[in-house]
Amino acid sequence: MRNTGVPGLADDRRSLAWSLGIHAVLLLVILLGGVVIPHKPTPSDLGIKATLIDPDAVRKMRRRPPPPPEVVPAEPPQPEPPARQVEAERLQAERERQLSEKKAAEQKAAEARLAEQKLATKKLAEQKAAEKKAAEQKAAEKKAADKAAADKAAAEKAEAQRLAAEEKRRRTEQAELERQLAEEDALLTAADSGALAEYVALIRQKVERNWVRPPGARAGLECELHVTQIPGGQVTGVRIGNCPADEAVRRSIEAAVLRASPLPMPANQALFERNLRFVFKPEE
Repeated sequence: MRNTGVPGLADDRRSLAWSLGIHAVLLLVILLGGVVIPHKPTPSDLGIKATLIDPDAVRKMRRRPPPPPEVVPAEPPQPEPPARQVEAERLQAERERQLSEKKAAEQKAAEARLAEQKLATKKLAEQKAAEKKAAEQKAAEKKAADKAAADKAAAEKAEAQRLAAEEKRRRTEQAELERQLAEEDALLTAADSGALAEYVALIRQKVERNWVRPPGARAGLECELHVTQIPGGQVTGVRIGNCPADEAVRRSIEAAVLRASPLPMPANQALFERNLRFVFKPEE
């Protein structure tokens, strides 16, 4: 530990303390010697008081000089630090500077890495968003293409069905036309051969046989009949056309047709007609 006091200062302080102690003792003795215990004065007391002083103490006080005043020592000048200490402090400062620069560089590098990481994360997110958008667009395009293909296939199928139905209808109409032509040819052939006239004559004769002549029927009656029948000759309807007769005669003719059901069937089935037209002309 470095000594910062003046040599001998402690001894002077001890001497000064002893001197002050002695003076204090002497002063106490003087004060105690001058104190007189009071007592009742005698009549012959003239009022004179005396103080006893120890002559040895007085002599000692006269021989000892007064203590010197206390001197406050000045702060001694600090010695210059040695060169080794200066070099150590310089090295310490250099190390601290290098450490500070290292920490600043590390912090800067960490900030740069963080910025690069953020940029890479942002680019990755943008890339994923772009890929997702492209995938969604591709899926939408595929869906639209599939829908267009399905619509086209449905349209082609509908067109094919329409054409098939049209062809079927045409063939049916053609077959029906051919059937009608064949029936007409058969009717013409039957008419030419007299078979149709015979078939109609058979029906007319059966109706006339089932007719009950009313009293008001005149001679030479001729009425046009329209008869509807089904295969087998069952009559389903009767309508009287031109007929110069009263209502009673007309009803009797309708009743005759219904009683004649079933009507005779032709030998040639090609002569069968659902809707017959013939003239009712009963014999007299």
